[in-house]
Amino acid sequence: MKHFHKLLITALIAYGSISLLFAQSEVNPPITDDPFVLLANPGPSNNGGSAGWAMFLNLIAAPTHQVTISAMTTASAAAANASFNIEFFVRQGNALGGPVGSGPGSSSVGWTSLGIVPVTQGPTASGVSLLFATPVITINPGDTTGVAMVFTGAGPRYFGTGTPPYEIYSNTGLTLVTGDVRSAPFTPSGSFFTSRALVGEVHYDAVVPVELASFTASVNENAVELSWITATEVNNSGFNVERKTQNTEWDNVGFVKGHGTTTETQSYSFIDKDLSSGSYSYRLKQVDFDGTFMYHELAETIEIGSIKTFTLQQNYPNPFNPATTIIYQLPTEGQVSLKIYDMLGNEVATLVNEMKTAGEYQVDFNAAALSSGIYFYRLQAGNFVETKRMMLMK
Repeated sequence: MKHFHKLLITALIAYGSISLLFAQSEVNPPITDDPFVLLANPGPSNNGGSAGWAMFLNLIAAPTHQVTISAMTTASAAAANASFNIEFFVRQGNALGGPVGSGPGSSSVGWTSLGIVPVTQGPTASGVSLLFATPVITINPGDTTGVAMVFTGAGPRYFGTGTPPYEIYSNTGLTLVTGDVRSAPFTPSGSFFTSRALVGEVHYDAVVPVELASFTASVNENAVELSWITATEVNNSGFNVERKTQNTEWDNVGFVKGHGTTTETQSYSFIDKDLSSGSYSYRLKQVDFDGTFMYHELAETIEIGSIKTFTLQQNYPNPFNPATTIIYQLPTEGQVSLKIYDMLGNEVATLVNEMKTAGEYQVDFNAAALSSGIYFYRLQAGNFVETKRMMLMK
């Protein structure tokens, strides 16, 4: 089986503890040279069931990896080299626990069928199957996906005759918590057996889609500048920048192109301009070229200060030659006009003539084409009008 991005994975993930809703014990998996094959209980199986029974297990992706399950083997009660089928079901979150009439396996609620796949038994009756392709099961970093395998044409075989703690098997990017067996899956009837371990192996691919090293924001007047750094990128098309307020849902406000696949540090930034006063939340929707995506939300809420009154500040520097800066503040949105006049009242420049949202604005004025002397700048915003004097000295 071909595995991708092996060069990106340089160290094993150390799992200190996994918080689940049931007791469990950790089992060291058998040694394999392939970090993308997770070996479960080596068997042989010591228990089994009939056709129509189902095995339930949890698959947990490492916090730094996106995992795609692609193939596996499993023990069954089939004759040597015989054929049977397995229908795969998945759900978000835990699939284990609960006696007959309760628990995730006693109802079809929350489960999705991924389809039926053909399986061929190995050369040993009631042994382990040959490697077979599973439906694609993708698990986002740190997430838990519950899996149910419903057998037809043969019954499942497994290891275990007791009760929890459940067994846990872990390697580079994947943890397997296995598992339960039900004789009548997705119904409140039949028999329920806990602590039944998969005998076989799980094959998968694991990638670090985009590893974000930092994500910060700064406020400049009525604009927010977002900055983020990636440590690694795989198949990264780019980032949709999304914004949310107390009165709105998430809106896309821009897109920043990614660097595809790279192991070098990359820096990004985006400026969200002309914001009204209020509270803003931001997140990045990192999108792969194949359309898959992940969210990275800014930890803090950004506050744009509330402006109470119209204000026109004195230009600075004053006197000036030939450039100066004019700052004004608007408490409400409206049409704004900022013009320059000479001593005779003649208009010599228009600096602003457009709709503006509430906020603080800075305008630079270059008078290189004008003669030395006294000039006036006039701000009009709705019913507010104010004029100030400035001096050009060349």
